[in-house]
Amino acid sequence: MRVAAVISDLMLYSRIESAASAARASLVRVDSPADLPADLDLVLVDWSARQADWADALRARAGLRIILFGRHTDLDAHAAASAAELGPMWARSKLIAEVSVLLGGSTFT
Repeated sequence: MRVAAVISDLMLYSRIESAASAARASLVRVDSPADLPADLDLVLVDWSARQADWADALRARAGLRIILFGRHTDLDAHAAASAAELGPMWARSKLIAEVSVLLGGSTFT
């Protein structure tokens, strides 16, 4: 599986990276959806850190599976995610709990 994470939080990224390694998934971190590589199966986007051009950049990648995430208390991010209609919006805690299974592994370490 080829995965990209649009994320600046390196602590959270290291947890995603650990799960990707265990699942033998290829993972790359980028700062913006405009920097996404061409051939991906999944992109994880920290929607709490979104910029104005992110929704359009992600829409331009038709067919790409996208999971947005952010703090469960960030109601603005959740509302913006709903309005953008790019994919599900998960709380960070849900991403952490399910990232291993999401990437094809069995358990999170």
